[in-house]
Amino acid sequence: MSVAYELKQKRAALTERLQQLERERVDIQELIGALERVILSYEHAYQASALPETERRHRSRKVKQSSSEVKAAMSGVNKRQAVLEVLREAGEPISVTDCAARFAAKIGIASEPANLSDIAHRLSADLTQLTTAGRVRQSGQFDGRKVLWEVAA
Repeated sequence: MSVAYELKQKRAALTERLQQLERERVDIQELIGALERVILSYEHAYQASALPETERRHRSRKVKQSSSEVKAAMSGVNKRQAVLEVLREAGEPISVTDCAARFAAKIGIASEPANLSDIAHRLSADLTQLTTAGRVRQSGQFDGRKVLWEVAA
């Protein structure tokens, strides 16, 4: 094997790891947000984030903007069919976050954390519908909390 081939393989592995870390970061941010909402229900004076208020507002606007971009990009897509294709192509059970990342790549949406979070939220309903229809099933859990999905045989 050539050195260039091995370097390309290493680069591909590192790129995949970086994408995996980004998906994990999105999951952790969602968990922190959920915890902050619960804490706020018990303690109304709790400061929900260490970020300055201006950054929080900017982040909120960015999420809304990316949400509309995701909605526009997904408007003409048969999500159920695309989810089934993503699960088949994966060849193994995957989480909603992984499904969202692959779905985003499939339809050409940038895999930014806000986009992936929005896509994962939208695909969750489709996965539930596909489960009810018997086309998809849950296949255990990853890290004790994330459900893994696969095509039902």
